[in-house]
Amino acid sequence: MDYIVPDKVSTVADFFDDLNLAIFLASAFFTVAIVGAMLYFAFRYRAKSSNDITPRIEGNHLLEIVWTVVPTVVVVVIAWVGIVLREKMFEVSPNVIPIYVTAWKWAWEFRYPTGKRTSGQNAELVVPVNKPVKLVIASKDVIHSLFIPAVRIKQDAVPGQLKYMTFTALKTGEYPIFCAEYCGTRHSYMMAKLRVVSEEEFNTWVNTIPEKTMPKRILGKKLYTDLGCNACHSVESGVNLVGPSFYDVFGAQRNFKDGTSLTADENYILESILYPNKRVVQGFNENVMPSYEGRLSQEELMALVSFIVELKTAPKEELVEVVFEKDEKIDLEKMTPLERGKYLYSAKGCNACHSVDGSQLVGPSFKGLHGARREFADGSSVVADDSYIKDSILNPNARIVKGFVAAMPSYQGQLNEDDLAGIVEFIKSLK
Repeated sequence: MDYIVPDKVSTVADFFDDLNLAIFLASAFFTVAIVGAMLYFAFRYRAKSSNDITPRIEGNHLLEIVWTVVPTVVVVVIAWVGIVLREKMFEVSPNVIPIYVTAWKWAWEFRYPTGKRTSGQNAELVVPVNKPVKLVIASKDVIHSLFIPAVRIKQDAVPGQLKYMTFTALKTGEYPIFCAEYCGTRHSYMMAKLRVVSEEEFNTWVNTIPEKTMPKRILGKKLYTDLGCNACHSVESGVNLVGPSFYDVFGAQRNFKDGTSLTADENYILESILYPNKRVVQGFNENVMPSYEGRLSQEELMALVSFIVELKTAPKEELVEVVFEKDEKIDLEKMTPLERGKYLYSAKGCNACHSVDGSQLVGPSFKGLHGARREFADGSSVVADDSYIKDSILNPNARIVKGFVAAMPSYQGQLNEDDLAGIVEFIKSLK
């Protein structure tokens, strides 16, 4: 059949073709049998004159059982084989190579954990032969569909979701990639190329990247600190702060307050970033984490997901140490109190929960805070002076402002007096 079907490159291609052929042959057999019998009986028992009377037919129970049971068995067998095939197509091996795929009108981007990427029309998806790969697929705009005929796999790219598919290529060569979902006027131009190479060639290619290109997990690490995720989520196993540890998320069973549960995959992590209160993990508070929908680009979202997914496998010097080399060189002692406070506002993750423009996030806005009267959940109140701000940083849950929840971790032992004074000066400046 090689002359009427595309090349067979993956481990599931033969299985897929055999199933497809079986369905075709079964369909052809039953079409010929049913239509043939219909035509035969129509001719054999046709009325030969106007006086012919159709005899009364009582039926045949054995025949009715046969034509009910046989198709049922065929359909059940095909369904079972299809389920087995689907499981093979989505099976994730322990040593799988993740590749992040982004679709938009009208092109593909393939990005690798090292930071290597190819994009645009006629982009290349480069994979090593005999090594399992996992494609994590997203869309920037409308629904697209990644279809690689030679591999016999297809998966939709859906805005706001992460889909995935896996395969292992068995022979080197170049094979076409199409978009199989109509996505606009230039849908037919949305093509790319799968290039299967030797493992040695792949390793050389994937590690040869422009200096300005930042590996996805490293960009994710930067966002982890810049967005203040580190204030609520640790990267250490079993260390839970306001939210669950990122180290323990991917691949773990998540049990939610509504009684449901699931195994955390890339799609769940993305959903938790965009819609954090949709499913709240047992043991944690609702309405604590702000939504990042519309605040991050597709590249930034994929980078955060990559960072969390690779925490257990990437080099610890790249991920667990969450302060960048450029940050380590910053000399706080040379800063003015205001500069120091502004720096700590981002470095300590305050920006994740406290805005500087008056908008309310998880906690009150810092704008206009100093000198304002704060009313607490217990009915008491106080004017926010230097002493109150320092106490709120060191003992944040001693007095909870009305309308907010006890969500902030204590910074006791993490900040010295100069740090506290700097943060106070920064808040004072936000009139």
